[in-house]
This record gives sequence, structure tokens and C-alpha cells, in this order.
Amino acid sequence: MKNDDRPGCLGRFLQELGLAPRRARPRAQPVPPAGPVCLTAGNGEPEAAEPKPGTADPEPQAAEPEVLPFHVRDDFLSPAECSFYHLLQRAAGDWAVVCPKVSLADLFFARTGDYGTNTSYRNRIARKHVDFLLCDPRSMKPLLGIELDDASHNRADRQERDGFVDRVFAAAGLPLHRQRMRRAYDLHALSARLRALAGREVQATAGTSSVPGGRALQGTAPPGPAPMAEVRSPPCPKCGQPMVLRTSRRRGRHQGEQFWGCPSYPRCRGMRAAASRNNG
Repeated sequence: MKNDDRPGCLGRFLQELGLAPRRARPRAQPVPPAGPVCLTAGNGEPEAAEPKPGTADPEPQAAEPEVLPFHVRDDFLSPAECSFYHLLQRAAGDWAVVCPKVSLADLFFARTGDYGTNTSYRNRIARKHVDFLLCDPRSMKPLLGIELDDASHNRADRQERDGFVDRVFAAAGLPLHRQRMRRAYDLHALSARLRALAGREVQATAGTSSVPGGRALQGTAPPGPAPMAEVRSPPCPKCGQPMVLRTSRRRGRHQGEQFWGCPSYPRCRGMRAAASRNNG
């Protein structure tokens, strides 16, 4: 007897009368695509197909290294700034270290109690710097900021920037000296002014030696009044910056007299009498 799923004549007749169940036709199985066969592992995940003989897995290509377009600047300090830097080293001597081009963001920080507000103030000084910074040689504590101002600082935009920097230094309590650019500088006068602004005591120096005829020895300062042991700069009555001791050169009854002047002159013309230097 043939054992298959096809019904005979009687079976078909009974199916037509509804007395026998119809058998479902078997579905055609899909034909697998050509290529490597992917089997299923016991955990339900497909197994990796075996590569054909003679073929190797492609190696991942290494990413090309990024070429950064940076170069060293030739004008880190301008000729005028470089010349003044060497002068500052001589003026500071061994009581201060001269640091050029210091970022204000590395020098100051904002403290308002709010992180977002602090970040906003930091962004205002992030791209600004001070030309020179005098620091204590041992602790590197900032003592005095110095700005070398050329003719470009007469522009309105630069004066606005300078005014903001002045307020930053004043708010932090760090003195700032603005030096007008010149062809020549008085080394001794500059050193005394920087000492006064930085709050450094003036060291007592030996008297000036001279040779017969009254000529000063080479390398010694001409005779003059003995330096003060300590110079205290009063605050400017207008902007609050530590003032600078100056000597009047105008002809008249005040010629040769000393007075306290604002270091931001001519932007700030605050003055005090020299007799009031110990009352500030």
C-alpha cells in the first residue's frame, strides 16, 4: 500500500461532500540565498559564517594623524616691549621677578556666589593680558602689574579697554602702573617708582663716592637726598589706585616740590600733597 499524503478517489469524493477534512497543501520552502551559510547557535544568535578558503578578513584602516597648523610667533614681544623688559629686569634687581604677557584669567578670579555669574566675569578677562607682572622672587606672589602704553592707547576703544583693566586691578587690590612708551627711561627713577608701588622697602645704599674734582664714579648715582626707608602710596582720591610720588617741573612757586599723582594720568588727574602721604 502506498503511504503518501495524496487522497484517493473515495477520499476526494468524500471531501467534495464535506464528509472528510481537506488537507492543507504544504507550503513551499524558501530557497536560501547563494553565499556562505549562516547557522544559528543554541542561544538563538547567528553564528559567523566561515570565510571561503584562500580569503582573509580585511584589516581596519588606521586613521590618519591630525596635522595641527601651529607655529611659533616671531613677535612674542615687540622690539619696544623687549627693550623695556630688559630695563625692568635691571630696575627690579633682586627684589622682583619680571613676567611678560600674563593672562588676566590666570591672575584673577571672580567670586560672586553664583557659578554662571563667575563664568561670565571670567569670560570678560579671558582674552586680556597685562604687559608685565612683577612677582616676589621666592613665593611668586604678584606685586605689581605694568602696562606699556604706546600711541595706540589714545584711541577711544583702547581707552575703554584700559579703563576696564584698571577697574579689575583696583577691585582685586593689585596695583597697576601705566608707563608711557619713550625712547629713553630714567632707570633710577623707574626703580624707585616701582618699589613704591609694589610696597617694597628701599634698601639703604652706601654714599656716593667721588673722585677729586667732584666727578661721580662710573656706575654710581649722583649725590642726592637719602632714600626713605619705606614709601607708602596713598590711594588716588578719584580712582583709588596707589599713587606715584612725582616732582613738579612747571615754572613757578611750586617748581621742584613733590606731590602724589595718579599713575593713570592723563586719564585720571587725581593729586594729593606730598605732606599727606602718611595720612592715606
